[in-house]
This record gives sequence, structure tokens and C-alpha cells, in this order.
Amino acid sequence: MMEFTRSGRLRASGRRRTGWGLAVGAGAIVWAVLANGQGRDTAYLLMALAALGVLTGIRELRRAARPFSLRVDEQGITLVDGGLGWGQIEGVALHYRAAVHVDSDDGATAPPPPHLHVFPTYGAELPGLRASVTAGRRFYDVADAAELDQGPGRLIEALTRYAGPRLEAAPHGLRRAVAPGPATLQGPGFGPLTDAAGFPRAAENPAVAARTFTARRHTGARLLLALALAVAGTAATVPLFTGHLPWGPEPAAALAPLGAMLGWGLSALSFRSWMRPLRLRIGPDGLAVQNAAVPEVAIGWDQVVAVAVAHRPGATEKHLWLLLWPVPGHSFDLPHEFTDGHRTYPLVELRRLRDGDEVERTARYFAGSRYAESA
Repeated sequence: MMEFTRSGRLRASGRRRTGWGLAVGAGAIVWAVLANGQGRDTAYLLMALAALGVLTGIRELRRAARPFSLRVDEQGITLVDGGLGWGQIEGVALHYRAAVHVDSDDGATAPPPPHLHVFPTYGAELPGLRASVTAGRRFYDVADAAELDQGPGRLIEALTRYAGPRLEAAPHGLRRAVAPGPATLQGPGFGPLTDAAGFPRAAENPAVAARTFTARRHTGARLLLALALAVAGTAATVPLFTGHLPWGPEPAAALAPLGAMLGWGLSALSFRSWMRPLRLRIGPDGLAVQNAAVPEVAIGWDQVVAVAVAHRPGATEKHLWLLLWPVPGHSFDLPHEFTDGHRTYPLVELRRLRDGDEVERTARYFAGSRYAESA
């Protein structure tokens, strides 16, 4: 059994906001008394912001005073006013806010902690909370992981231990391509799998080598073309400064600096791609991916809930990508986004790979029950 509270963090946050708000407000009052004109207007604005901070702090202190307890155990999920047994729960999910979007070059931006959503079975009710509906499913927003005194890590540990296959770590519209053993009892979500259930075909043939996919386009040739443009543009730019134009009219010669800048810019980008070419490896131990923006990142199958070859969620383009959903608690230094509240990693666009049409077959073979299909 694991029990969670939130009064400690809420109380500390409320006191901090209230204290800073009062201190800033006092300083703003003194500023308003001593200042004139525009300075006084700025002081009034600062006073308003300080008042907002104080009100937010008081609100958090009031929430901390309310009784709250979340217990996750082998029986189910229980709150102060009641609970639901696992037989009354269709699924649970760590839901990231849809407004949050992370797609930076280094992929190192960490998302805020998620909310715990509980999806009850038909007719089941969780006392004390109001149900909401998303994508035709009824759910309860039980807790904000950022507010829990025990932290998100302990919540993930509890759900992994007790919820089992009910823990939805990938969009609800996906299903396993291969059932994990006799687990037709597998719940609707993508709970973490054991290695034995995760890739049975690869386990039966451990001698099968991993397959590596490389970039379709030759980065070396692109680098040479970019360098040729840069050198030609630079050579044509020099006469502009010496006053001798041995070729072409002056308007045409004026384009030479643009060609030089474009050539050197493309050369820098092409050199980066040449030094760190696009590469995807899929094997019995997991996946590894690298591109010009990201050094190679290796991902073990025990860190993966699901992989799929599908269209990038929310994108207007129609090209296929290799998508990955991690086990809750795991993250990688790769660009990612959020789909249906779940963290999704678009690893690589298949049309950029040589023999990209073989990626799906290879992923199915090595991922086994971790390979996902649309329901």
C-alpha cells in the first residue's frame, strides 16, 4: 500500500507566495508614496501583481487545510470520501496537459508533472469528485502529481506496481499487435511488459542481428556541392572590393556575396549532417537513433511501452514516422510532443531512410507485443 498527501507542498507554496506578495506589496506602497507620475503608475501595477500573489498563496493555504488522502494498493484507489476497486476501473493514466508542447532541438526540456486520471467502468462513481469526459470516455482528475508530498516518482511506482495493465502509457486508441502470452485479460491500456512478453520472437532467435537504417540522401555529396557554391561565391565577391569586374554586368556581380553567404551556411549545416548522419538501429536489445541535432540515444525495450509506424499525431503531413511511447518515469533527450495526454517521441520520418519501408517489419519483429496498431 502507498498513501499520498499534498498538505506539505501546498502549505509551503502558499506561505512562500503569501510572504513574497506581502513583501513586494509593502515595497510597492513605499514606492508609490515617494514616486511621481509614471513611476507611481508602475508602483500601482506592482501592487496589483503582489495582491494577486497573496490571493494565490491564500488559496493554496486553504486547499492545504482541506483533508486529502490518496491511497493506491492491491484493492484499488481510495480517496477521503471513498474509492474504486480495480474491478471498477477501466484504466488509469498520467495525463500531461494538452497545452504543453516540447519540440526543441536538444529535446532536453522537461514537461511539468502530470495529472492522475482514473477512467471508471460503466456505472462506477468516485465520491467527492466531478467526472469529466474526453474522447467519449468518462474520467476523474484525481490528483496533480506536482502537488503530492511524495513526488511523481512514488506515484508512478505505485501505479506500476498495483495498476498493472490498467496503467495506460500510450493513447487509448492503440492495441497490441501481439497479445502478451495468454493475456487476453490484458486491459485496454498499454501497461509495462516483462521482457519475456515484450519481444517473444526476438527471444526465440537471439542470434538474429540488429538492423541499421541510414539516410537516403548522401550527406557527403551535399557537403561538396555546398562547398563548391561557397568557394565560387567567395571568389566572385573578391573583385567587388578590388574594383575589377572581369565577368558579367555589375547587377549580376552583386549577387555573388549572397551566393557566398548561402554556400557557407549550407556548408555548415551539411558538415554537421556529415559528421553526425541520420541513423536508426533496431535490434533485440532495443532501438538507437541519431541525427544532426541529437547524438545517438539508445533506448532499451524495458523502457518502451509501445512503438508504431504511423502518421505523426496532429501533423498535416501524410508521411509515416516511427513513434515511441516510453514507460512512465522514463524520458530521453529527444524532441517529443504530447498525444492524448501521453508523451510521444517521433523518432524518424521513414521517407528519409534508405529501405525505410522495411522499418515496420523490423520493428514488429523485435518489438513483439510492444508494437502497437490502431484499434
